[in-house]
Amino acid sequence: MSHQTAPTNGPARLSDASRQRIEQLRVLFIERSRQNLAEIKALIARRPIESDPRAVDEDLIKLAHTLVGASGLFGFHDLGNTAHEVEVTLLRPGYTEAEFDGVTGQLVEKLSLIV
Repeated sequence: MSHQTAPTNGPARLSDASRQRIEQLRVLFIERSRQNLAEIKALIARRPIESDPRAVDEDLIKLAHTLVGASGLFGFHDLGNTAHEVEVTLLRPGYTEAEFDGVTGQLVEKLSLIV
């Protein structure tokens, strides 16, 4: 039976200054997530009044993509997975409005938990 050892380049091996900088960036990510949440809610609210409700998808996809990349860096893996689901769903032709409501509702919920 093999045992895994802790990576030598993990957070425990970082200097205090590096850990402080990562924490500062994490705080900035949370602040930016607050803005992202407001933008996502506004886009979702705008959708029903658009002549083509999917016209706002591009903006939602960009926001979701940004969250996919950044959330994992700061330990918000569940948020990253949910944002990925939004991105994948909205890029798929023929998704249903129920699918849209489901994935975007989950994203709003996950973002609300961290802000």
